[in-house]
Amino acid sequence: MPRRLIALLTAALVLVPAASAHAGWFGARSLDGPNDLVQSVGNVDLARDGNGAVSYIRLDGGVPHAFVSRLVGGAWQAPERVDPTLGGVTEVKLAVGDGNRIAIAWIADGMLYGAVAPGGDAPGPFTGAVALGGPGAQDLDIDLGVNGAAYVVWQEGGNVAAARLQDATWSRVGAPLDIDPAREAGTGLLRPRVAVSAEGYAVATWGERFPDGSTHVFGRRITGMNLSMVPQDLTLPDGWADSPDIDIEDDGSYAWVAYRQFVGGVPRSVARRLVGSQYEAAEPIDGGLASGAPKVDMSGAGQGYAVAQSATDGGVVGAWLDHDHFQASGPLSGVWGVGSSKPEIAASDRRDVAIAWRVIAADGNSFVRARFRDGDTKGPAFGPETSISDPAFGPVADPGVFIGGDRVGDFAVAMVQGAPGARSLTVAVYDRPPGAPFIANSQAYKRKTRPELSWRPGLELWGAQQFRVYVDGVLVGQTTNDRLVPATPLKTGKHRWQVEAVDQAGQTSRSRLRTMRIDATAPTLKVKVSGKRAAGSTLKIAVSARDRGGSGLDHVTVDYGDKSRTTRAKQTSHRYRHGTFTLKVAAVDKAGNVARKSVKLRIK
Repeated sequence: MPRRLIALLTAALVLVPAASAHAGWFGARSLDGPNDLVQSVGNVDLARDGNGAVSYIRLDGGVPHAFVSRLVGGAWQAPERVDPTLGGVTEVKLAVGDGNRIAIAWIADGMLYGAVAPGGDAPGPFTGAVALGGPGAQDLDIDLGVNGAAYVVWQEGGNVAAARLQDATWSRVGAPLDIDPAREAGTGLLRPRVAVSAEGYAVATWGERFPDGSTHVFGRRITGMNLSMVPQDLTLPDGWADSPDIDIEDDGSYAWVAYRQFVGGVPRSVARRLVGSQYEAAEPIDGGLASGAPKVDMSGAGQGYAVAQSATDGGVVGAWLDHDHFQASGPLSGVWGVGSSKPEIAASDRRDVAIAWRVIAADGNSFVRARFRDGDTKGPAFGPETSISDPAFGPVADPGVFIGGDRVGDFAVAMVQGAPGARSLTVAVYDRPPGAPFIANSQAYKRKTRPELSWRPGLELWGAQQFRVYVDGVLVGQTTNDRLVPATPLKTGKHRWQVEAVDQAGQTSRSRLRTMRIDATAPTLKVKVSGKRAAGSTLKIAVSARDRGGSGLDHVTVDYGDKSRTTRAKQTSHRYRHGTFTLKVAAVDKAGNVARKSVKLRIK
């Protein structure tokens, strides 16, 4: 295809609004910039509860520093500087846990520092910085488990080091992770990665260079502050490997390490599963294509995806992880330009998956494409590709794109757009519609013409929902609560009603239609008293009652007015003593409407 035609097609694709391709994707918006201050993205991470944060490097007083913008209740907060150091920051990464807990690490002038926002009902400040490593620290990575423990790994002087965060205390693991400190480890494509299980323990992976020049990928457990006895070499025989990535299940006995493995001189992307203390056989994740830059992400139950970058056309390839093995694999992206870089992936607890990657167009422009896979989908199929960067902010800068997701399938994609001197930190999101409200199915009649209608809200992690209540297809009110009393009375009879939830992005989800029955009409009631009204004589009392509102007659009550026992019989007789009495009769329908009659009786 001619280069000019490719460029025209690329431009057309970029200009298509994200929502037109998939209702859940919302195109990038600026969190900082455009200005001459934004430098680069560190990463973005979302906790299971929907809160999150993006880390990035921004100039402050002409010096690069570590900044954070938090995601709270679906809203991005103002940027805040984290590091107090005077030196220039070169790397920053964070990990976010439930309850507004954030662990962050950065490198400034070759020294590694850590800090933590301990968390709570509301976002709190970061603690003071703690020096963890250096000089010469580089290539950091960080992860935080669901119980709040975090680990950071990095390369320092050709060795891989680690530190642990427990509560608010940082502690450096005493020994290097690599088994032979004399070998080069953790540098360049051998950079370390770490994943933390629900128990609060970690598995780290990295690469080492052997004396013959080959590179190997290793994995090692970190239990508390203790290292497993020996790192395990994951490299296949007669080959060399690099570019490791890792994710772990909630049960720390199981993890996957994906890496680039050269086989017969051809780069391939494979993954090996850690079960207990052993790694199972390697499984391909690239559909048989030459590839590199693999990434893997999965739910706590071990379902997800692995992706890699094709070495031939720069497209995205990948494989579906299900039932503890990688299933179908192959291309996941079209080829819209002359290359792409660094595909990123995130998975939710409900098996949703989102991937994003940077595309380099033929005209030199660059933008971000993304795809979403619904967890309810049978099989590995993704939805359509969508351009999620905003061309108004300019091209997407290296190193490209970062992604994170929560437990229900909301995802955030962070990037830096624009030319030097006019860059913006931008974030696009995949926002799932709110969960459908639930209305209990009741056949009972309601007596009030303005009954209180109640429901159970569906799950929504990103901000408060609005609820619109419809009766017989007509909007009768809206609220942020889980109940509503219609402003206009409803007529007696049968009505159909439902509740529509609206999230902060304007997406809607409706409950099932339910039937509501109104009976606001009292029964008809007639009372006939016959017989001689004399003491000791028998009076016959006949009650005639009929429901008019549809709920049906429930009962009648006859109160003789002389403190004798009442009855619910429609035909009854009674003997009075001498005196004056008030016979009271009530007819009650099943909705609770009551008709009453009183008869004055003078007994001689």
